[in-house]
Amino acid sequence: MMISLENAHIDLHWPPPDEIINPLGSGPSVYARLAKEKIGQAISRLSDGDGIKVGVLTGDPLSNTTESPIAIVCETSRTLSQNTLRQIHKLAWNFSRSPLLIIIEPNIVRAWTCCEPPLREDALEQRGPEIMQVSSLTEQAAKALDWVQLASGQFFKNHSDRFRREQCADYALLETLDYVRQELIYHAKYRLDEDICHDLLARVIFMQFLFHRKDSSGLPALNEKRLSRLYDEGVLSAKYNGLSEILNNYVDSYAFFRWLNEKFNGDLFPGKGETEDEREAEWQQEMKSVKREHLELLSNFVSGHMRKGQIALWPMYSFDAIPLEFISNIYEQFVGKKPGVVYTRAHVVDFILDGVLPWNSKQWDLKILDPSCGSGIFLVKAYQRLIHRWKLAHGEEPKVDDLRGLLENNLLGIDNDQHAVRVASFSLYLAMCDEIDPKHYWNKVKFPRLRHRRIICADFFREDTKEFRTVDDAHTFDIVVGNPPWGRNSCLKSDHVLKWAAGAHEKDCSKERTGQYGWVTAYRDIGPLFLAKAAALTHPEGQIALIQPAMSLIFDRVGTASKFRKKFFNSFKVEEIINLSALRFGLFKNATSPVCIVTMKPTPPDGEPLTYICPKPAHTGEDDYRIIIEPQDINPIYLHEAAEDPLVWTALMWGGRRDFVLLCRLRQCKNLEQLKAKKIAVTRQGIVRGDRKKFQQSIHRKPILNSDEFLKEAFIYLNAKALPENDDPYTHSRDSVNFDAFTLPQLIIKQAWSKNRGRFQAVIIASDETTGGIVCSESYESVHINKQNYPILETAWLSYNSKLAVYSLLLSSGSFAAYRPTINVEDLLRVPIPEPQIGGLNRIKQLADVDEHIRKAFSFKESEWTLIDDLFEYTLPDFKGDISSPGRQKTRTSDDKSELHLKTYCEYFLKVLKAGFGKNKSVGTTILQEKNTSTLPLRMVAIHLDWPEQNKVRIESFDAPDLTKRLFELNQKFLKTSSSGGIFYQRVVRVYSSVKINGKKIPTIFIIKPDQIRYWTRSLAMRDADEVATDIMMWRQSTEREMDS
Repeated sequence: MMISLENAHIDLHWPPPDEIINPLGSGPSVYARLAKEKIGQAISRLSDGDGIKVGVLTGDPLSNTTESPIAIVCETSRTLSQNTLRQIHKLAWNFSRSPLLIIIEPNIVRAWTCCEPPLREDALEQRGPEIMQVSSLTEQAAKALDWVQLASGQFFKNHSDRFRREQCADYALLETLDYVRQELIYHAKYRLDEDICHDLLARVIFMQFLFHRKDSSGLPALNEKRLSRLYDEGVLSAKYNGLSEILNNYVDSYAFFRWLNEKFNGDLFPGKGETEDEREAEWQQEMKSVKREHLELLSNFVSGHMRKGQIALWPMYSFDAIPLEFISNIYEQFVGKKPGVVYTRAHVVDFILDGVLPWNSKQWDLKILDPSCGSGIFLVKAYQRLIHRWKLAHGEEPKVDDLRGLLENNLLGIDNDQHAVRVASFSLYLAMCDEIDPKHYWNKVKFPRLRHRRIICADFFREDTKEFRTVDDAHTFDIVVGNPPWGRNSCLKSDHVLKWAAGAHEKDCSKERTGQYGWVTAYRDIGPLFLAKAAALTHPEGQIALIQPAMSLIFDRVGTASKFRKKFFNSFKVEEIINLSALRFGLFKNATSPVCIVTMKPTPPDGEPLTYICPKPAHTGEDDYRIIIEPQDINPIYLHEAAEDPLVWTALMWGGRRDFVLLCRLRQCKNLEQLKAKKIAVTRQGIVRGDRKKFQQSIHRKPILNSDEFLKEAFIYLNAKALPENDDPYTHSRDSVNFDAFTLPQLIIKQAWSKNRGRFQAVIIASDETTGGIVCSESYESVHINKQNYPILETAWLSYNSKLAVYSLLLSSGSFAAYRPTINVEDLLRVPIPEPQIGGLNRIKQLADVDEHIRKAFSFKESEWTLIDDLFEYTLPDFKGDISSPGRQKTRTSDDKSELHLKTYCEYFLKVLKAGFGKNKSVGTTILQEKNTSTLPLRMVAIHLDWPEQNKVRIESFDAPDLTKRLFELNQKFLKTSSSGGIFYQRVVRVYSSVKINGKKIPTIFIIKPDQIRYWTRSLAMRDADEVATDIMMWRQSTEREMDS
């Protein structure tokens, strides 16, 4: 039987062919159109490429969001030649928007990774980018391409070594360009001015784009015929075949540059002065710096003769298929890793714009501001969306004047880095070119001047520059988006921000007014101030979506941070905060601190809670293409909590509402911070060596703990005599001279969480009066409590070595919750301590005894200790680990039918429901299990709400095909009530349905989640049951209201 998309729909459960070739959702349809334009049109010009259908396989074909396709799909009715197959893969690799390419021929299906470059024809011995091929959709191997495997991400997990983003075309091209840039600027032979180097490289990319960009008839914008005409017209002195040949001739290169400048205008070339003499002077200034050897290097580069590393890939690049926004990525390479500057990945930009500028609208005449535009990636993608909306509104393609008008009237970018401004202008020119048929380039296209007009090199907090003055330009913009700089003391890099924050922009800037209305941020971080000024510039009906520093905005507890939060959340309607801390290293590779996305309106709050979302990584190749948000990642936060309680942000990052309630209770317990305030405890950080300018006789010859870890034999006690003597009496000039905390009785707490132990660690110092206490390095905190309160020291030891300390600190310490294993001293001292117990530490032999003692001392309920235990066993190891961490393992092995994890999940689920609705309620559960080897990446349980055989968890076994069929039946039900994709793509879903048991129709809730332990913990069982109970109560209330009416 011939293979086709229709067969894939039937045998592999893919979406129907129309939803792949022409998806209806605005997000998928954009990708499908791009795939047809960038891949399909090029394929159709190949000898056997006629009739190949090109589409995209997306998790939700009806979605309005811009999530990268699961795969690019090509269907053909003929067998393709090897050359055509290679060309299709080359184009898909350059497309860079999907990790997978699937080619369907009549007798074979091939799957290729788009994260590995095409093989050169002389590289026959290397492994190719093709992952697999199958000759029948019913054979076992084809099941790897089943919709369940693809949509759930299991396929990418199984082949994780084949989907590494750094080998994609856009990433590889950045590395290529950076190598050439380094040569031109730093190599002794070249030493080219940095600005001129950037302009030359941008010019090369633009010219290569023109040589690759084909019109509707398949003719490149620049081709041999066009170059021959330039020779006939006397522009060039010889006939050339391509760009590399032109660059080998210095005079002709600049003649060619001038000709392009005349055609396109814009900011790509010198000569933008007001007079002819000024323009010529600019050209001459550049030509004095650029020598023949510089252009020869570029010639070798574009010809592919430079074969070092990624440079050898240059002939493989297709600038007609590569995403145009990739040029914005050059900013990271060109400008370098400056403190406070965080490069924004394209899929993060789309994620943000989906919230404030979705595709599916005809409203195109919007004013959009990026207050720190960098290389322009937000502006480029916003421009593309405005063009799309313009097309929807007018029902036709925009003319050149329309495209130019959008650039000149609807977009404004501000940045104080001139290099970034150059790249931003160039990026927008390419985006404009991409919307125009190349046959019109030579008679219709004139780029508008953007630099100094629409892309302005300035400080956003200046108040003397038109377009973004707080008062005079108030309420100008419909949308403000971007990724402003941030970081400690970043305000000091601006000459204007502190004046602005103090209220100097106000008409009445008296001391009384600025004291009431001025803004302050923690550690002089400039980032949050962008929110405040953006609000002033935004129309009341507009929206703001900015990337922000999570530490200073939501995590820090210092007075300035609390003051800013209180004013900010009480001043504006904050709709959503997405905390990206857990994704930081994947999304922002040079970020030194966690970030979040703030979406808000410039109007006062309306009393509705904001949505707080904390996505977690999948630790697969999917993380490079989409931000995965699951139900347990979402929590509401109310205005008073957001403004007044910093604990809510950390508690709900890794926990839920039950955790927040427990933490609030624990906050009332005794801790070292309180004991210190009552003079019962004395604490201090270990000695800081620093500049070593202060001589401290008191610490000389004292035993010292100077190693990174405690001695191996130390459990409860650390023998002071086992430590070396301190032979260095010098400390930092500002280090404390109070050493009371280093006296007996003494507790030493290590400030960092230990990955090997999985917990924090503290020891009591065992010593005599002669030896006395010890000193320690700054990695530790020392605590002294007098002898009559010695039992408190013992209970403190218990707390800091227990699971409770891990639980408390992960859910309360912003630094630990977000990124650092080392705890701030202030957070460390807030770990709850129980009341002293009779017997002290006599019965403590191992860590399990510690946890049991703490559980009893605090009288934790079973549900409370479950929260603590699950976070310790799964949540934190998953956060600090990788795909091999405990929570990411399967719920059962192939030969294990006992279903320990799912049974426990069901038992806890039932406990919660019965606690809420009564123990006599007939509620039961069924675990749906594969009979033999577990192959499905999902697990399913059924909660029966009126089951005669109550208090029972049963297991029902199915063959894999039957269980798959059951899943697809539930998927169809789910799709009728949900507009957010099917159960395989959503992964964590509840389907409200019914089943027949012994002839009786029983209301049933099916819970479907990935086959990983972390989705089936006792804690999540309680949370899921809480949500189901809420759903039931709301349904009852609505039913009663209907009956009353």
